[in-house]
Amino acid sequence: MRSLRGLVPYAALAVLIVSATIFALVTTTLGVPMAVAPAQASASPSAAASAIRPSTDLSASGRLAYWRQEANGDYLLWLANSDNSRRRSVTKADQPNAVSRTKWSADGSAVAYVESGVRLVVVRVDGTKSTYTLAPELRADGSRIVDHRFSPSGARIAATVQRTTGSQSDVYLSGVGGTWTRLTTTEDVLASDWLTEDELLVQTTGGIIGRLRAGGRDQIRPLTGLAGATPLLADDGRVHFLSGRVAPFAGASETLVYSAQSSIWSMTADGEDLRREPVTLDPDNVRLDGQWPGGYLLHRGTNPAQVAVAKTTIDLPTTAGMIERLQASPDKKFAIGFASGNLVRLDLTPTGAAGSTALLLGSVSQGDAWFPRTASLAVVAPARVDVPAARYVFALGRHLWSMGADSTPTLLRASNTNAQTLSRFTLPPPVWSSAGDRVLTVESLSTGTFAFQLIAVTIARDGTTRRYTTPTSIGPGASWSPDGTQILVVSLPAASSQRSAASTDPVVLSSDLTLSVLDAVTGGVARSLPGREAVWTTSGVVVVSNGTIRTGDRARDGQALEIWSGSQKKELIAISKLLADPRMQAPAQARGVTETTGLTSAPDGAYAAVHVNFLAAGTTPTFAIIRARDGVPTSVIVGDSISDEAWAPTGRYLGYSLRQRSIVRDAETGDVVMDLEGRFAGWSPDGLWTYIARSDGLYAKRLAGGGDAVRFSAIGVPVSATKP
Repeated sequence: MRSLRGLVPYAALAVLIVSATIFALVTTTLGVPMAVAPAQASASPSAAASAIRPSTDLSASGRLAYWRQEANGDYLLWLANSDNSRRRSVTKADQPNAVSRTKWSADGSAVAYVESGVRLVVVRVDGTKSTYTLAPELRADGSRIVDHRFSPSGARIAATVQRTTGSQSDVYLSGVGGTWTRLTTTEDVLASDWLTEDELLVQTTGGIIGRLRAGGRDQIRPLTGLAGATPLLADDGRVHFLSGRVAPFAGASETLVYSAQSSIWSMTADGEDLRREPVTLDPDNVRLDGQWPGGYLLHRGTNPAQVAVAKTTIDLPTTAGMIERLQASPDKKFAIGFASGNLVRLDLTPTGAAGSTALLLGSVSQGDAWFPRTASLAVVAPARVDVPAARYVFALGRHLWSMGADSTPTLLRASNTNAQTLSRFTLPPPVWSSAGDRVLTVESLSTGTFAFQLIAVTIARDGTTRRYTTPTSIGPGASWSPDGTQILVVSLPAASSQRSAASTDPVVLSSDLTLSVLDAVTGGVARSLPGREAVWTTSGVVVVSNGTIRTGDRARDGQALEIWSGSQKKELIAISKLLADPRMQAPAQARGVTETTGLTSAPDGAYAAVHVNFLAAGTTPTFAIIRARDGVPTSVIVGDSISDEAWAPTGRYLGYSLRQRSIVRDAETGDVVMDLEGRFAGWSPDGLWTYIARSDGLYAKRLAGGGDAVRFSAIGVPVSATKP
C-alpha cells in the first residue's frame, strides 16, 4: 500500500503531461485559442515565446495573419499557416479600434499594420518589432497612412499618406530610425505593388499608371497614355489595370480611385505590349483588387462585398457572411477569405467557381493571407525606329510632361502648383517658342475664388516658370510672336474677374474683348487690339473680330476674320460671306444664331481655319479653311466634330482628328493627303512627319511617300514638338 502511495505523484505527473500534449495538439490542429501569459501578450513578445515557436515552423506555402479579441480582453495579432495550424500570437494592441491595414510582407517574413493612422508597426514572425511614425508636422496637418506596401525583399516599405482635410496623397518611403522620406510632392499619387527593389508601381487620382523610383523626388514615369486606375502586378509578370472613366472618391477614411464603363488592360512593366484582357465588366464604378482563376477580384463602388469575375460574374458563397477580401492560392485550388469577422477557406474549380466553404475561425478582424510569388517581371524591349529627334511637351493626368528622344517622360509642371488647372479646363497644347527654349500655356491665377481665371505662363525646359499676372483673366488661347519676345493673349473684361474664363460666361459673351500684347521679359502690356480670338503669324496677327451682340444672346453678328500688321488692319473674309457659301449649309436665318470660334492659322498666315456653330435647333456645326490672299474657303466640313487642329510648321497642311481618325488636309486644294486610325497628335519640328496617338502609344508617319506609321513612345497623347 505504501508502495502504491509512492507512485501517485508520478501518475499525476503523467496525466498532466498527456493532458497538456492533447491540448497542444488540438490547439495547433484546430486553431483553438491558447491562453497567453502576460509576458507573451505584451507589446514586445518575450524571447522565450520565439524560442518555443521559431519562425521556421511556419509553412513556406501559405500563411495567415489576423487580430482577435481574447476572453481576457487582450487584442492579439496571430500568425498561422494557411490552414490555421501552428498559430501563435506575436503582439498585442492596447487600442483595438486604432489598428488598421494589416498586411504581410512580400516574402512572408513580417506583418505590418497601421496604428492610429500615424504609425506603421512592423512585426516579424519571430516577434521583433519596428515602428515608423509620421513626422509631427504631418500629424499636425491631419495626414494619415492609408496604405503600405513591402518591397520584394521586405527591407523597404512604401506608404500612401493622405491629408484628411483635402484628400491630397503622396508616397513616402521608410527610413532609418523609424522615419519617412517623401518620394512625391504632386499630392495625387497612391502606391501599388513594387516592381523591383528600387521601383514602385503607382497610380494617380488623375488616371496615370506609372513607375516611381524610390530615390529623389517626383521620379515618376507614366507607362501608358490610357487613363487608368488600380494597377496590380499579376502572376504573369505584367501590369494589369482598369481603363475607363477614371475619377477619385474622397471617403471618410481614404481617397479611392475608381473606373466606370471600363475594361481591363495589361502591359509589360515598361509599358510595352499593351492589350485588352477578355473580361467584360459592368458599367459601375469599380476597383481592381487582385487575381482570380481565369479572372479578377474587384469591388463595386464603396460596397464592402468583393466580386469575382471571369468570363462572367462568379457567385461567392455567403454562408459564412459577406466576403470582404479573398486571395487565391498559387495552385488556384483554394482561396482564403475574410467574411464578416470569419476566417474562411473556399475550394475552387479550374474555372474559378467557388465550391465548398470551410469556417477556419470566427471573431477575427484585420486579416491578411500570404502566398509566395515567383513570377518575374515581363519586359519587352521596344523596337528601335528612325523618327526625327525632338523635344516634346504634353498634358497627361492633369500634369504637364516633357519627353526627349529616349521617349522617357519627366514631370514638367505639376497640377498642384497651378490650382489644378487641367482638371477645370480643356486647354490647347502648350506652344514652343521659336528658339525651342520655353513653352507658352495658361493656368489658373490661384486657388479658391480665382481658380477659374486664367493667366499666361511660360515654362523653360528645366521647369523654371514665369507667370504673367497682367491681365488677371484671359482666354484659354495664347500665342508667341514669331521672334519669341512677345506674347499675345485675349483679355477678359474687368467685370468677369471673379467669373469663369470659359466662353459660356455671360459677361464674356456680352462684352467686346481686347487682345493684349505682353513683353515676354517684363510682362508689361505693349499694345492692345480689338478681337475675341487671335493667332500670331509671320504675316501679322490673325483675329476673329468682336462684331455685335443682342442683349440676352450668346451668338454674335457682323464678325470677320482680320489680319493686323502693326496698326494696319485687313479683312480676310466676313463671316456673313462665309455663311453665304452653299457648302456651309447655314440656316436661312443666320442672324442671332451664329457662333464663330476655334481660330487657328498657318504659321505664315497664308491660311486660317475656324469653327462656325449655329445655335438654332436642327442645325449642324461646320468647319472651314480659308485662303488669306483672296478670302476663298478652300474646304468646308459639315456635321462632324473636328478637334486637335494643328498646322504644319512649314507648308500648307492642316492636321486634325475626326471620328478617331487622324486627317491631314491640303489647305490649298482641300485634298486629304493622310487618313489613318488614331487621334491626330501633332507635327515633327521640320513638318515632314505627323504624330498619331493610339491606345498603345505614339506613332510617327512621314507625310510624303509610303510606309507605315512607326511607334516610338508608349504615351499615346497629342504633343507639341520642337528641336531636341
